[in-house]
Amino acid sequence: MIDKLPVLRFEGIRPDSLGNYLARLGLISALSSNADWRGLRGCWRDGCFVITASEISREQIESYLLDNWKPTTYSRWWAEKQKADTKAKSDQSIWRGRSAEAISNVRLLDAHIAGVGRNQFNPVLYTGGKIGQRDLEKAMAESSKLIATSEKMGIVGWLESTLYGESTISLPEVPSVGTWFLQANKMFNTGQGSGSHEAKKGAKQKWFREGQLSPWSFLLALEGALLLSGSVSRRLSANARSYAVFPFITDIPSPKSENEVGLVKAEFWAPLWKHPASLPEVRALLERGQARIGQRTAKSPYEFAIAARSAGVDVGITKFVRFVLRQTTSSQVYEAVPGERIKVGSARDNESPLVEQIIPWLDRLPYEPRDSKQKGKFKGLRGPVEDAIICIAEWPDDAERWQRLLLLLAEMQSRIDRNKDLRERCRALNWLDAGWFDKAWPVPPVEIEIARAIASIGASGEMPMLANIFGVGFDKSGVPQFSGKGRPQRAIWHNGEVVRLMAEVLQRRLVDTDAVSPLPLFSRRFCSTETISAFLSSAVDSEMIGHWIPVLSLIQWREASTSSEQLQTAVSVHPADGAFLLQALFRPLFSPYQLQIGEKKLFPDHLRPHAAMTRRLLNLIRQGELSEAIQFAQGRYLAAGHSIVLPPFDINEDYERIAASLLIPIRSFDVVAGLRRWLQLSKNNQRGERK
Repeated sequence: MIDKLPVLRFEGIRPDSLGNYLARLGLISALSSNADWRGLRGCWRDGCFVITASEISREQIESYLLDNWKPTTYSRWWAEKQKADTKAKSDQSIWRGRSAEAISNVRLLDAHIAGVGRNQFNPVLYTGGKIGQRDLEKAMAESSKLIATSEKMGIVGWLESTLYGESTISLPEVPSVGTWFLQANKMFNTGQGSGSHEAKKGAKQKWFREGQLSPWSFLLALEGALLLSGSVSRRLSANARSYAVFPFITDIPSPKSENEVGLVKAEFWAPLWKHPASLPEVRALLERGQARIGQRTAKSPYEFAIAARSAGVDVGITKFVRFVLRQTTSSQVYEAVPGERIKVGSARDNESPLVEQIIPWLDRLPYEPRDSKQKGKFKGLRGPVEDAIICIAEWPDDAERWQRLLLLLAEMQSRIDRNKDLRERCRALNWLDAGWFDKAWPVPPVEIEIARAIASIGASGEMPMLANIFGVGFDKSGVPQFSGKGRPQRAIWHNGEVVRLMAEVLQRRLVDTDAVSPLPLFSRRFCSTETISAFLSSAVDSEMIGHWIPVLSLIQWREASTSSEQLQTAVSVHPADGAFLLQALFRPLFSPYQLQIGEKKLFPDHLRPHAAMTRRLLNLIRQGELSEAIQFAQGRYLAAGHSIVLPPFDINEDYERIAASLLIPIRSFDVVAGLRRWLQLSKNNQRGERK
C-alpha cells in the first residue's frame, strides 16, 4: 500500500518576482537542514510552491524557521582580493584565497564569481554581492536585525506574509532589496502636489516611500541565491576558450532599439518543475543548468526559448519564467523584470524545428553593441527577431505571433538587401518550410490565398518569385544568396500601388525569359475563379495582398496543393462579368501548361505561347488597347484552329487590374472552362464534345 504524504501549499511563494523564486530555493534549503526532514521534497503546482514530507505540518515549519533555523553567514570575505584582481586584470588573488578557505566560504564565493583569467560575476548577485549602492551584506544584516529585535507578533506576521501571502501586519522598510523584489523599490510621488510651495516649506519633506518587504523573504531569497554556483566550462575543442557558466543565466539579449543599448545585464530563466524534488536533486539541476538545441548549447534568450519548446532541457522541467536583469531607475543598479513564461514542449512539437531553420541566418547578422557609449553602431536587425521568437515560444499556437515573425524576417531581408555593406556581410535567408504558413494561417483569408499563389510562382524553376522581390541569386543547390554588390534589375518589388506592381512583376518575368522559352509562370499553389472575380471587382484588399507577397516568397513551395484545395477549385463556378470574361480570353495565352479542349491540345506544340508573344499581348493590355489585344488573341486561336466570339468594341474595363489578375495562378481546367465561353464550336467539334 502506498503511503500518502501531506502536501503544504505556500501561496506567498509564487514566481512573480525573482526574489520570490529564490525564496522558494531558500525554503527547501532551510527546511532540509532539519535532520528529521531529510526526505523533504518540493515542486511547483498551479503557480505556487508546495512541499511534501512525512510528519510535517504548517505549524512545525513556522516553529522551525522562528526558533531553530540559522541562515548561512553572509560575508564578502573576498572583497579586498577582488579589488586586487580588478587592478591586476587577473583572477589569481581570488583563487589563492579560495584554496585556503573553509568549504562554506568556498560555496559562498562560487555563487558569486567564476575565474577564467578574469573574474566573471553571477549577474543575479552582480559584482561579488554589491549591486551599485545595494549591498547584499548590508541588506542581510538589516533583515536579521529586524527579526532579532522586533516583537514576536511582528516576526510571525512577516513570516506568514512570506510563506502564505497573508498580510496581517504592516511590513518594515528593508533597503537594498529592490533588485530581486520590484515591489520593494523606493516609490516616488509624481503627483501634481509634489512640487508645491507648501511642500517645499516643510523641512526634510520626503516625496517618496522606502521599499517595504518581509525580512524573511530576503533571508530566504539570499539562501536560495547561494545555490546558483558557477563553474568553468569549455566547448568540445582542444583550442576552445574556457568560459564562465552560471545556472540558467543567458547572454545579453540583442536590443530592439538604440535606447535599449547597455540597459540589460543578462537574463535568468528560472526553471519550474511539477514533480517533487529533494535538495540534492535541485542542486544537481542547478549545477547542470543548461539547455541545448541539437548539439548546440543554448546561450542567448531566444535559444533558451527554442530549446524549451523542443524539450532540449533537463528532464523534469515543465516551464521557465524569464527574468530580464536590466536598468530601470538608475545606471548604477538594475532590477529583475519578470517576462514571459515558456512552457517546455515535447519532441513531437513542430514549432522548434521550424524556428531552428533561421538560426544560421540569425548567427550571421551583425551583433549589437553592449555599451551605451557605442549606440552609434546599432543596426537593429537581431533584437526584434529574437524577441518575436521568444513570443512564439510563450504562445506557440498564436497565429498572429507567427505572422509577426514572418513580417520581421521579410523586413530584415529587405533592409540587408538595400544596404551595400550589409549585403557583403550577411547571408540571405534560406528557404522556409511550408509549415510556417500553416502556423501563421490555419484558415487563410482570400487575400492570403492570392499572395500565396503568386509567391509560389517559379518554385520549381530557376527563377522563383523570390528573385523579383529581393536581390538574390541561387547557388547550384538552389539556396538563395545575395548576388553582386547591388540589387539585380529583376528585383523590382517596391512599396508602390499593388495592382500596378503585380502587372510590372508579370512583365519583368516575361522580359527576363528568352523569347522562345516556356512561360516562367509555373506555380505550386492556385486560386479559384471566384477569387479572380473578387480581385477584378476590387472586392479584396489589394494592399494586404502586396503586404504579404514578399513574406510568402520566403517559403519554398515544394509540394503541390492538397486534395481539398483541388476539390474546392474543381467545383467553383465561373462568373460572367466583363472583366472576368476578358481575363478568361487572355488567360490561355499566359498559361505555362499544355491545355486541352476535349481530347485535343488547345495549341499544337509549335504554336504554344512563348515569352515574346505573351509579352506583346501584355503590353497591349497595359496600354489600354483592349480591342487590339482581343484581335491579337483571336489571331492566335485561329492559327490553332479555334474561332472565338468577338465582343463589342466599346469595352470599358480596368485594363491594369486585368493585367495584374493574369499573374494570379489558377488551375488548367479553370483556364479551359473560362475559354469555352468564347469558342465557336464547329459540328465536328460539337460531336467530339458530346463523346
